[in-house]
Amino acid sequence: MKYDIRKIRNIGFAAHIDAGKTTTTEGVLFHTGRISRIGDVDEGSATMDWMVQEKERGITITAAATTCYWKDHRINIIDTPGHVDFTAEVERSLRVLDGLVVIFCAVSGVEPQSETVWHQADRYNVPRLALINKMDRVGADPNRVLREMEERLSANTLRLQLPVGVEDKFEGVIDLVNRKKVTWKDRMGTEVVYDNIPETDEVEKAYEELIEKLAEIDESIIEKYADKGVLPPEDIKPIIRKATIEGQYVPVLLASAKRMKGIQPLLDAIVDYLPSPLDIPPVTGVNPKTGEVEERKPYPEEPFSAVVFKVQHDPHVGRIFYTRIYSGKIRVNQKVLNSVTGFIERPVRIFLLHANKKKPEKQAQAGEIVGLAGLKTTETGHTVCSIEKPILFEEMKFPEPVVSLAMEPKSSVNEEALMKALEEISVEDPTLRTRRDPDTGQLLVSGMGELHLEILADRLRREFKVPVKIGRPQVTYRETIEQEVTGEGKIDKDIGGQRHKGHVIVILKPRGRGEGNVVHFREGMEIPLDIREAVKETIEESLTFGPLLGYPVVDVEVTVDFVELQEENSLLGIRLATSNAIREALRRGKPKLLEPVVEVVVLVPPEFVGNVVSDLGTRGGELESIEMQSDRIQVVRSRVPLRKMFGYATDLRSMTQGRGNFWMKLLYFKPVPSEELKKLLVV
Repeated sequence: MKYDIRKIRNIGFAAHIDAGKTTTTEGVLFHTGRISRIGDVDEGSATMDWMVQEKERGITITAAATTCYWKDHRINIIDTPGHVDFTAEVERSLRVLDGLVVIFCAVSGVEPQSETVWHQADRYNVPRLALINKMDRVGADPNRVLREMEERLSANTLRLQLPVGVEDKFEGVIDLVNRKKVTWKDRMGTEVVYDNIPETDEVEKAYEELIEKLAEIDESIIEKYADKGVLPPEDIKPIIRKATIEGQYVPVLLASAKRMKGIQPLLDAIVDYLPSPLDIPPVTGVNPKTGEVEERKPYPEEPFSAVVFKVQHDPHVGRIFYTRIYSGKIRVNQKVLNSVTGFIERPVRIFLLHANKKKPEKQAQAGEIVGLAGLKTTETGHTVCSIEKPILFEEMKFPEPVVSLAMEPKSSVNEEALMKALEEISVEDPTLRTRRDPDTGQLLVSGMGELHLEILADRLRREFKVPVKIGRPQVTYRETIEQEVTGEGKIDKDIGGQRHKGHVIVILKPRGRGEGNVVHFREGMEIPLDIREAVKETIEESLTFGPLLGYPVVDVEVTVDFVELQEENSLLGIRLATSNAIREALRRGKPKLLEPVVEVVVLVPPEFVGNVVSDLGTRGGELESIEMQSDRIQVVRSRVPLRKMFGYATDLRSMTQGRGNFWMKLLYFKPVPSEELKKLLVV
């Protein structure tokens, strides 16, 4: 297809696990001619779930990219995971996407990961469509899902379709914009039948409601409606597009992706309503030379700029750098600047991506999502740009891990291979952390949950051929302080035959939960830039190791109150003094240990609710609510310390005869109870 940036859509599919996201992607790829056979998630044959672990578990673990074409438009798609342990994959994808399709199950409605994804999209101001999937399932209720979207997500929904039947009678949709009844004759959904819209009170009421909502965007539509009674699609679609791109409304569609019903209208909506790179504001960054804010417009003639949002290990090519190009062009072997590291890079290959398959290209340009190979110093979140016109975009932030386990190779001869494999996977996955326990010497690996670490161990064995032994999962705590305190550090000693002196005073104050750490210097303090940067860097390093059990220190404000600047003071001396000052302040600031608390959502038949509530109570859970989702399912919501939730999947199966299901997501950190703290300190 000829390059036309107006006809490019960079979108993602996101949802809670098992809402049908990957199945929808399969339908999109099939009906756009990208694949000739529809894969099945349960059978492990889905195109986008290419990892062995994804095929075996029937879930998406890593974000996968592909490209397809519909009505002369190029659609770049990122299929993201739906499990909370891999939410960082969604985070980094949203950083570079122009639009998002959020998929909800017509039976389960708004689920925990749906909320997480929605709020992530809010944070990045990503325009989105909503697809209510699984309309053929028993218990499907699109009206309830719409209410939940409005109540729990504060979404302004714009209903574009009504269902033709529900559950096993779901045949198709009433398209309100085109005023057509759309049904599908064959099992593959290729034979679409368009009939006249039924003139019923329900249809006319829904149509009037659509017009009234659009009138809030463009008042002229009311006059046209009053004159004509029925408006042609060309009068309605531009207003829906404007409302979607500006985030004022979320168009809602219906489908049964498993039965291939609703895929073509979804593709039409992606083309009609989601933005091209030209429809979103130019990206802004900082010129690393001048510090001034600059912007880049999505034109090929602009200076080259791009963000690497994901790194993937490929056994044949090495590292593949998933890259969103914001401006300009890039060719194979063209020199570019990594404005984070300051190094010159040279991509030796450029790929158009299709899951784990790659099509070589000679060049790529603004608006495209491609894979680069051959970069040496680049990591997730780094900016690559023109050497002559450099720019630095905001880097990505990822959540800190909450679960750890001890890991060691089955044989000591594999020690080096294990460390190399962990280093490679850590480049791919910014939420993974490794460290040595200073007391036991054990290698501790931390991640976002039990499944995250289970997948890691499996990849080490299969992909990297390193057999490992792992310990039981443990909570990764945080530390903080309760009171304001001043810390002073002085150093005057000989190191390596040279005298090093330093004197630093810092003031530490506690901050609110979840507010993070901040470091600043006393107002009016004049300090050379190299010393300022060294002090700040040392403070940040010192806060990674708390005084109680060595966990990261959070929610602390650090003010540098004094740095001695005598001629005999050395940079190393100032660093050591800073470290001592922080250590002293943390020790005297009434340190306390914080533990992660998760929201636990359990879906269970009514006869087992009592057992579930009682069990959560014994785990220290605080019951939030019990809701009736349908006659067959009730939803129990509770807040429970994460340390009490290990192995819960097995326990829940036992107490519900295998009929219960649950999800967790991190809510906040709270102080560890004193009796539990005593046990931890003794250990």
